[in-house]
Amino acid sequence: MGKNDLWIAATASVLGTKLLTTDEDYTHLDGVFLSVEKVGK
Repeated sequence: MGKNDLWIAATASVLGTKLLTTDEDYTHLDGVFLSVEKVGK
């Protein structure tokens, strides 16, 4: 997970929003710090 991905995850967590992504970079955070939904592809 890159530095930019950490900022994106932190922002979604603080705002209490669902993080939408097209890759698997955030799946290990789903249900722990935030809600992640994979879209597209």
